[in-house]
Amino acid sequence: MSRNYTDYMEACVDAIKNSPIPKPFARWTALSSIAGALGRRVWFPMPNYNIGSNLFVILIASPGRNKSVSLILPFSKVFNRLTTPVGTTEDDSNFNSGLDQYGLRNYPLYLIQDRITPEKLAVDMTKVTRLDLRLSNPRQEQFFDSSMTLVTSEFGTFMGRSERYLQMFLTDMWDAKDQYSHKTKTAGEYIIEGPCLNWVACATPEQFVDNLPEDAKSQGLLSRIIPVFYEGERIPQDLTQKVISDNTIDNLRNDLSHVAKMYGPMTFDDDAFEGANEDIYYNLQPEPTDPHLSEYCQRRVSHFLKIAMSVSASRRSTRKIMKEDWETTKEIMFDMEQNMPKALEGFGMARTGRIAHDMGVWLDATMALNKRQHVTLRAFKRELLRKIPNPGELDQTIRAMQDSGYIKMEGNLVFACKK
Repeated sequence: MSRNYTDYMEACVDAIKNSPIPKPFARWTALSSIAGALGRRVWFPMPNYNIGSNLFVILIASPGRNKSVSLILPFSKVFNRLTTPVGTTEDDSNFNSGLDQYGLRNYPLYLIQDRITPEKLAVDMTKVTRLDLRLSNPRQEQFFDSSMTLVTSEFGTFMGRSERYLQMFLTDMWDAKDQYSHKTKTAGEYIIEGPCLNWVACATPEQFVDNLPEDAKSQGLLSRIIPVFYEGERIPQDLTQKVISDNTIDNLRNDLSHVAKMYGPMTFDDDAFEGANEDIYYNLQPEPTDPHLSEYCQRRVSHFLKIAMSVSASRRSTRKIMKEDWETTKEIMFDMEQNMPKALEGFGMARTGRIAHDMGVWLDATMALNKRQHVTLRAFKRELLRKIPNPGELDQTIRAMQDSGYIKMEGNLVFACKK
């Protein structure tokens, strides 16, 4: 069966029109579902490496802006029907036999929408590894594929400041290298052949900044994330809006299944190459100048090419990026980049500085209430434990605050220092 829509992404956006879902979120969740359907099987070839199609998209807005609701159509209703449970084979009773109608029995998609630890996620990815015979031949190395899409409706339940291992893991998963290995103290070593993680999550501005590891910039994670920031007003619910029909959902599933069956390198059409190459040569003007985006700009070309692959796959299965695809890509990315600095505003402040500021406010209020120039160390620790994610960092944080001159201690008493 051929495709039903000329553009899957725009069909998803059109399906939720007049709903309380912000249009940017509808477009980016659709793009993420396309990237997940492409997985590791479609890539953009560079001279010394390949750029994978996978994305790390974080939807950022204040509460009540329907961030998680925007995930329902593209993932719960469309993408999910093209998947089978992790670890199942065709002989298992819970294998999704419905994949036959989409021609995906041998190449199902995999989706995780539940809360999951990074260790469990890595183990699950080892369970979906398969040898893709379409991309393997006797003259080349075997092509293994462990593609997975992760949907986390609450950013803070998955990512935390103390998740140092998770940060390293995500960085390697975005790169979609040939192999990933990790040694654990309890489970030994596990190896993921052909890893590729596509990730979409939701966060408030505070959750995004507060849960990113403090060294997310220097370690490269932040440069791999696309933070889609929406600051518009809450869109009211309209009870006259029609429910998305089963026929529309079926048509969207059919079109995404065409994306899922694509494999091989994707390149620019000859007519599009010269213009795109010139854009990239001159740093894709207008180039962001905000200092918060300096790390992102190091991988900006890769992000544009990833989105261009999804835009092209949204419209056709030729694995060619046309002129109109590149123009749409620039429009989407330039629009997203305008709001990126707002998403990252609080991230420039070091964690110790943020905690020290909050503790300073508490110290001033407590000392004024008690009419003293100090508080007890016990009371200080009790309050500090409410502000740090990991109790094991308590003493380390206190020492850092002392070394930075935020507080001074005399015995079991804590005094505030003016900064």
